[in-house]
Amino acid sequence: MRQGNFDAVLAGSCQDVVNPLLDVQRYLPTYAANYGQFEDSHELVLYDKMLRETDAAKQRGLMRDFEKYVLDKQAHEIFLLWWYRIVPYRSYVKGWKISPGHYLNQDLATIWLDK
Repeated sequence: MRQGNFDAVLAGSCQDVVNPLLDVQRYLPTYAANYGQFEDSHELVLYDKMLRETDAAKQRGLMRDFEKYVLDKQAHEIFLLWWYRIVPYRSYVKGWKISPGHYLNQDLATIWLDK
């Protein structure tokens, strides 16, 4: 992947917490794992603007602008920004609380079988 001699790459994006600003970093041209080896100064301007916005509503709008640019206008890489975490389990499993991330709430001490 680092050499850029590939047709497609499948890579996960699993942070410790759900944070949209951090979740999209890996698709920036300045990111260490920029396997597409592309440059895009406008994308960096959009990200920097979004990163520095303190108003949550405005930041959300800037994220939509970033998504539109990255996924529609340029598409250097195609990726899924968000997904729903689905954890199937039996009805007799009790005490399980699903978390937004893959690394959170993995303490099995609170889970029991009601059977």
